[in-house]
Amino acid sequence: MPRDRRELTRADLPQELTPETVRQLPLPVLRRLSRPGNGILSPEEQASFDGVLHEVMSEAAGRVSRQIDRMDWATVRRDVNGRDARRGRPGRPTKVDEHLRRLTRGIDRQVDVAEALAPGVDWSFAQSDEGTRPAEPGATEPDDGGAQTVSDLEQRLTEQVELVQVMSEIADVSKRTYALEQQRDLQTTRGVFFGFVVSVAVLVAGWAPIVAADDWAERVWILCLTVGTCIVAAVVYALIRRAQTRRQAAEDELEAA
Repeated sequence: MPRDRRELTRADLPQELTPETVRQLPLPVLRRLSRPGNGILSPEEQASFDGVLHEVMSEAAGRVSRQIDRMDWATVRRDVNGRDARRGRPGRPTKVDEHLRRLTRGIDRQVDVAEALAPGVDWSFAQSDEGTRPAEPGATEPDDGGAQTVSDLEQRLTEQVELVQVMSEIADVSKRTYALEQQRDLQTTRGVFFGFVVSVAVLVAGWAPIVAADDWAERVWILCLTVGTCIVAAVVYALIRRAQTRRQAAEDELEAA
């Protein structure tokens, strides 16, 4: 087939424009044929081609949409393109979010190509909730897809959507891990503060009887009793803390699984 689009003639096309043959034509050829008055197809062939192209693109959109859970996909688009994502959010790796944004922009460009081929086919399931996307700096009209075919476009969209979903799940796991670490740090801080308060209270309560004691024998006995009480308390605390640590580790393994 001639590389120069201006040299395209009816003889360069398959004899019959069926869904199977249309799926194998390069996207630039399909874009030219989809324009009314292209000078290549007769009016009867143009009407038949338009119907076949709409059928082919509808099938492609249906296959891509089956890869997308619409509610989850909407959440992914908000997480990736929202203002908080661009400022950076604790627990979510910045590089992952940047890569996700590049992938979603690539999906947007592929969807633009598909919509330009058959404007009557609904691709809103792959777009953001607002239904519009901000134009990229320097962008003009969508890329025509080069030597891609409809099959290539469908496969590429499916792979990109799947990759976005997987990477979004990885980012969410990192966010949950960060939140868990923050919670543990908070629990540790609370434990240290509680231990400090209890220690001060024990010391104050322990020194008062010592000061008020009449002889050293009584003071030694009070000191020994205080030290013994502290040791028992420390052992009990260590056992409780060990049990809590084991339970938390089991919950973490269950969540990871």
